[in-house]
Amino acid sequence: MMKRLSAIVIVFFVVLTALPVSAFTPDDDELTGSLKKQYGPMRSWEAEMSFPNYSGVNVHVWYARGKWRQEWQAGDTASAVGIGGNVTGACTAGQFALSPLFVWMPPNPLDIWKSWGVAVDMRNYGFCGNQPCFLIGAEPGDDASPAVQLNNEDLTPLLVRYETSAGLTSVEFFNHKTVAGYSVPQKLVVTVGEASLEVTVKWIAVNGADSEELYVKESLSPIPCAEPPAPFDFLRNSFRYPSSQ
Repeated sequence: MMKRLSAIVIVFFVVLTALPVSAFTPDDDELTGSLKKQYGPMRSWEAEMSFPNYSGVNVHVWYARGKWRQEWQAGDTASAVGIGGNVTGACTAGQFALSPLFVWMPPNPLDIWKSWGVAVDMRNYGFCGNQPCFLIGAEPGDDASPAVQLNNEDLTPLLVRYETSAGLTSVEFFNHKTVAGYSVPQKLVVTVGEASLEVTVKWIAVNGADSEELYVKESLSPIPCAEPPAPFDFLRNSFRYPSSQ
């Protein structure tokens, strides 16, 4: 009897471990529902970016469901507003830099990630660094395909990777803390090709940046401004918001 029971257990274990990992991952409805539960109520946020390798440069960022406002402060102030990857108004004469925070948690994330070229039907569990995570768009060990990596427990993004005209781009998120019930990153590392930029994030408010007046170009000063110092040029020239497929 014991031998028979042992044989059954062994067979069950073999069958269980032979099943593809994707068989145990959430389907579209489950994943969308979980993301909506965790981050759906987050309508807007306000944060400040700084750069450990570039002292004296700060960027105040407001974001509300895809709309955004930036104010670069380095002695003088340079401001811009936009939607997604599009700048709708700026005080500078040339192209304005985009913030890597814009790709952190977009509205309707599963649909947006798919439009960014992530194969959202490919889902696995694996390790991101030393921590277990949920992988979307790439197999474990694939460091080149467009992908999103999420924390296993609260689904906060750990990495977003995609292709642009500037090359393979990734934004990694670190040092998470809880603000108003949401897990948010306090450090980013942006990598475009071989170049990278470290960003420190100070969170100011969640669901407190909903005013439409923040995001219209009429809110900007009509006085032209100078281009901010580095790393404005790196983000302007190399960092691209992922284009929809």
